[in-house]
Amino acid sequence: MSRVTENYERARNSLAGGVSSSTRLNKAIGHPMYISRAAGCKVWDLDGKPYYDLCCSHGATLLGHGDPRVTAAVQEALLNGAPCSYENERHAELAELLCETIPCFERVRFTGSGTEATMHTIRLARAFTKRTKILKIEGNFHGYHDQVMYAIGSPPTALAADAPTSAWPASSGMTPGLDQQLILVPYDRADLLADAIQKHAHELAAVICEPVFFNAGCILPSDEFVRVMRDETQKHGILLIFDEVQSAFRMGPGGAQEYLGVTPDLCTVGKAVGGGYPLSVFGGRADVMAKLMPQGDCQHSGTYNGHPVIVAAAIAAIRAYREPGFYDHIFAIAKQLYDGMNRVFSENGVPGKVLGLGARFGIYFGVEGEPHSFRDALPHNKPLMLKFIAESIANGVYFHDYGGGACHHGFAAATTADDVGEILQRLNTAVRAIAM
Repeated sequence: MSRVTENYERARNSLAGGVSSSTRLNKAIGHPMYISRAAGCKVWDLDGKPYYDLCCSHGATLLGHGDPRVTAAVQEALLNGAPCSYENERHAELAELLCETIPCFERVRFTGSGTEATMHTIRLARAFTKRTKILKIEGNFHGYHDQVMYAIGSPPTALAADAPTSAWPASSGMTPGLDQQLILVPYDRADLLADAIQKHAHELAAVICEPVFFNAGCILPSDEFVRVMRDETQKHGILLIFDEVQSAFRMGPGGAQEYLGVTPDLCTVGKAVGGGYPLSVFGGRADVMAKLMPQGDCQHSGTYNGHPVIVAAAIAAIRAYREPGFYDHIFAIAKQLYDGMNRVFSENGVPGKVLGLGARFGIYFGVEGEPHSFRDALPHNKPLMLKFIAESIANGVYFHDYGGGACHHGFAAATTADDVGEILQRLNTAVRAIAM
């Protein structure tokens, strides 16, 4: 038995389900992946087998594993004792850097997970507007708190293209009635979005969305959809929240809002912002952020908010994203990898396609045409996807299965053109195996 499966059996005796996080069980291989070390664009399992990493800590290690700039910053912070739950001068340094980089940021606050960031942002929106309802886009993912864990994955029954939106819960144990505070609209339906905002304007505190829909692989909104979203929220005094926990820094230093040319009122960023360390940030308009204590009466606090080690890592990471040529490299690698994968699928007669933006991408199996919404992605062939992931892992390329529909994947900036060439050779072997 390998050390990977041995450790899984051991963990099941003390960790609930044998994992520290529900989605770490990779259904394609029937157990979690246990990693002993990582460097650049590769990880090694407990048996010493190397893998090219196309999960990248679910997007957190955009620079690559063990980036020397981040490591040096972390080591310096550790040498200073890393006192947490106090303010230090690097908090303002990171805040200034973020406000210079993300278009909507005039003031920011630090927190831990993306779930915390969206939870506090929604509370802030309600406090500022004195309204209670939130408009959410069907299929968009905003973390694991009860307010937003509706309509985020495959529905319990088949969803027809013309079926009305439904707030199906993504977990048991959620408080009944919370869905009454949600208005749901399908992705990229500008007409339905405008109608819903106009109908519920008097009770809507905010519209929250993934500006690039990575929870359904990688789907970009139409210009009309984001224009209507921005225009209608401004018209009715509703706050627009972009959840950029996944999209921030993927395609440019200013994230999806810079790429799309739309500035929201509030925004959350996470994953890549910490350079592989646990940090999320929320922020936006100065007048809205002033509602937070100690200026206002809306609470946000936490012992580990702005931990000095993590702040040091984030400063190093964001400076790296702002270096000249960083995104030229990202887009060059993206084109080589995505075009190459699509060619591998086509040449082997496998109905797979890759859609990506910057360093993050989705793979769709058995989906006709280009998906423009959550519903378009639902026909995704999950059994074929699991076979592909299992064969890829067997050939030394790690993809993660999240247990839902079309998954999002990514690569690190440490990936070179030579690495992509090797990855494509291995994936060709994997795809040939599932084509047989």
